[in-house]
Amino acid sequence: MRRNWELKGQIADSYSGRIQRSSLVVFFDFTGIDAQAMTKLRADVKDAEGEVLVGKNTLFYRAFTNTVMSDHREVLTGPTALAFAYGDPVKVAKVIFDFMKEVDKDKPLSRIKGAYMQGRFLKPADVQALAELPPKEVLVSKLMGAIQGPIYALVMALKSAPQKLVLTLKAIEEKKS
Repeated sequence: MRRNWELKGQIADSYSGRIQRSSLVVFFDFTGIDAQAMTKLRADVKDAEGEVLVGKNTLFYRAFTNTVMSDHREVLTGPTALAFAYGDPVKVAKVIFDFMKEVDKDKPLSRIKGAYMQGRFLKPADVQALAELPPKEVLVSKLMGAIQGPIYALVMALKSAPQKLVLTLKAIEEKKS
């Protein structure tokens, strides 16, 4: 009997380690999703630098004990799977949301129970908003464009001032000749 408790403690500790390494954890209902579809989802999440786990809700809850999730026990009722994002959280959120749209076209948010990100609880609508963000690379390039625009304009203005001075001096010189 003691061995069983030790094993459960180790499993909960491994979940805690995953939680600490992850940038996002999405809770979703996997009822009625066949093994082939779950295998595809696992592969897609893995490609997005994440992992999908199905386990005992009590052990998941135990892993989230010292987080805000302890106030949201409802996400860990019924069949629940967790998707962990170890890289860009937007990529994993997008994979999960798109998968839920395929599984339940009418109400994809009904399967997403919530999420945990940076110490906060996210509602299903927040997960959708996260999934609809452009990829990180696109956001960074837009930011760089916004930063470079004014700098480029300043450089061009500074470059044109000496040119205007030279042209003015040349015109004065030609006028005197």
